[in-house]
Parts: sequence; C-alpha cells; structure tokens
Amino acid sequence: MKQTVKPGNRLPATCYLLAFIFYLLSAAVVSAQEKPRQDFFAASFGEAAGYGYNGLAFGGGLLIGAGTGGALGLRLLYARDNERISFLEVNTLARLYVFGRQAYSGPFVQLNAGPVIYFDSNPDRSGYGNISAGVSAGWRVLMGRRFFIEPALRVGYPYLAGGSAAGGFRD
Repeated sequence: MKQTVKPGNRLPATCYLLAFIFYLLSAAVVSAQEKPRQDFFAASFGEAAGYGYNGLAFGGGLLIGAGTGGALGLRLLYARDNERISFLEVNTLARLYVFGRQAYSGPFVQLNAGPVIYFDSNPDRSGYGNISAGVSAGWRVLMGRRFFIEPALRVGYPYLAGGSAAGGFRD
C-alpha cells in the first residue's frame, strides 16, 4: 500500500526549527561568564489535559532539565482520551524561577513547544502531527535535599488547558 504525505503536515520542518531554537538557548547558557552550579532534575508526572474530543485526556510522562534560576529541558507526555485516541507530545521547555538567578525551587513560569503526534484506530488520522505550544505556571516544593514535588497548570494549543503533578529528584 502506497503511503502519501498529507498536505499541511510540517512536522519535520517544525522539529528542525525547535532543535535549532533549543541549540541557541543552550549556547547562551553555556557562554555565560559566571558559572554557577547547575541544578539537574528528572521527574515523572501525571497529567490531565484538554486534548480529548469529548473530554479530558489522561496520561503521564517524563521531565528532565538543568539550570539554576531558570532551566532548559525536555518534557515527554503520552496520554489517551475517552475516545481511544492517544498522542505523544515531545516538548522542549524553558523555565524561569520567580525567586531569582540562584533559585531552583519555588514558583516558576515555563514555556513549552514541540511536536505532538496522534495515534488513532482510524488510519486517516493516525500518525498525523501538529505543533504543541503553551505556557505553564507551577511551584517546586523541595522534600529534603534531593527530592521534590511539583504541581503545575498549563494553557496552550492544541490543548486548551491542563494540570499535572510531578515527583522527582535533583542534583
């Protein structure tokens, strides 16, 4: 069976653009004259988001990043709605902690952008890509020196809104 490319599917071009933007942001962090200790973190999270046609989509994922006062990283989410449509969201993140340059906990604002790929039992919709972009606001609560919990809310496109709760470690 011959596969055809759907019109308007610009997923590869979007991926290259996001990789280039992530490269530019990381180069700016590396070239800073002052080199404070960078905080590395990894967490798993659960999320409910307005991706579903007839309700919420529920899923989970992985969050990794590094930075003090702000952070750059990657956010992966796999979720499914009540219509059995699932999706994979691969976002780069740029985070800014409200408490300043040396902060790695407390309130934060985060920009998320990247591709989202839909998986459906209908072959006409399965594999279709779209761009996902939005802004999150959350609060990192430290649990000792190495562990944290992190509730967050987000708004953006193609989802309307979402809420997540993460738990992870930092070094």
